Amino acid sequence: MVQDKEIRAAEPLRPPPHGGSKRVLVAIRPEDDALARAILGDRFDVVWCHSYREAELLLEKNIGLVACGVHFDNGKVFDLLRLVRSRPATRRLPFFILLGAGSRYSPAIVQGIRSAAELLGVTAFTDLTRMAEKFGREQMREKLVEGMLAALPAARG
Repeated sequence: MVQDKEIRAAEPLRPPPHGGSKRVLVAIRPEDDALARAILGDRFDVVWCHSYREAELLLEKNIGLVACGVHFDNGKVFDLLRLVRSRPATRRLPFFILLGAGSRYSPAIVQGIRSAAELLGVTAFTDLTRMAEKFGREQMREKLVEGMLAALPAARG
């Protein structure tokens, strides 16, 4: 089942999974870098990319989780999700889709994006704007990080 925006993790925050552990591939627009870095901090071993081609190549680099913005590479979020789910080596990777803070879509549009993501096998869809409005920016960040840590294989056990 797809987790809703208010990601709940059963595990507490853990140190970053550095030192040979799996990485988080963050696929976003360049203009979203500052926000993503502020949210993720230094909790993860992150591989950043801004194009579908980069992401495709980086999936071979011991990736343990993919976090992708809705507007990644002019809307290629679903292309990347399909690619991840189609490869035997990556099909079980946790895949988070993030709708950026400040995005103002109607509830029907957000539901359409969420439904398409669910059909394609997303792990979690997070509307950062709605989540920040509901919990505040700091708690939004903590909940997102907790959810990612819980989903990241290297962070378990």
